Amino acid sequence: MHQRLTLPQLEAFLTLEATANFSAAAAALGVSQPAFSRTIHQIEVRLGVRLFDRDSRHVRLTPAGQQLRPIAERLLKDYDRLFREFESHVEGREGRVRVATLPSIAATLLPGAIRRFCETHPGVKVDIWEDVGPPVHRMVAEGEADIGIAPRPAASMALDFKPIYQDRLVLVCRADDELARAAHGWSVFGERPFIAMSTDTDLRGMIDRALAAANVVVEPLFNCKYPTTAGALVIESQGISILTRLGVEQIRSPDLAWRELDGPDAFRLIGLVTSPGRSLMSPAHDFMREVEKEARALGRAA
Repeated sequence: MHQRLTLPQLEAFLTLEATANFSAAAAALGVSQPAFSRTIHQIEVRLGVRLFDRDSRHVRLTPAGQQLRPIAERLLKDYDRLFREFESHVEGREGRVRVATLPSIAATLLPGAIRRFCETHPGVKVDIWEDVGPPVHRMVAEGEADIGIAPRPAASMALDFKPIYQDRLVLVCRADDELARAAHGWSVFGERPFIAMSTDTDLRGMIDRALAAANVVVEPLFNCKYPTTAGALVIESQGISILTRLGVEQIRSPDLAWRELDGPDAFRLIGLVTSPGRSLMSPAHDFMREVEKEARALGRAA
């Protein structure tokens, strides 16, 4: 049966090797000499080999002791290093925050939040995955991401959701279009060519429900998969569109303008998605606070 030494036993062994004196080694460890001598005896009995040759004046390592010394040094060094890393992780000085989110959020809410977070947590890495809502929710549920930033997940997923931003549907037109001068009602989309989002997007479903609530019938054009495509078509004077505020911010074109819509109040609620059964370390909580701060700033600028 293999015998293993404890960390205090390894420390006692190395202290005696360094001091070459039982009294000095005992004093260094804050124990009595008889107690220290018993510890060294127990080590040798456990290993079944003599580690020190001693006489009235000298304490020297035996060949077995010389073989054990680098092992003991490495074990103690690794122990200290690993626990320093663990303490740094717990205290938020090191580690990793894994974030899954929508592309429009990654391009708008995250850059400023990440900049501030990295200034205060230089040893913490931030990983970002971009996808549509359901895959973001799934990554959080399966533990692949610590935090999701997305619309509210389905109740069946049993995830926690903290709202941080109302991502409103807005009119999108060219910056030099007369529509850019004021807010408009939903009826305007029945009067102009309408660039629509694809029917397989969550955004299209939200737009269709809002148009139906406003009793507006439109003939969609193009059916774009991504907001950037719809924005590009608007810039090329192919029509007007409906996007969310974050979708417009993602495009960031001086040729594009957005305006609030009068009538049915339509928005998707964006929030922080976490798993109730999984504890988060302090850096993740700090990162979420920065995202909330960014969301509040964008809301005030609306």
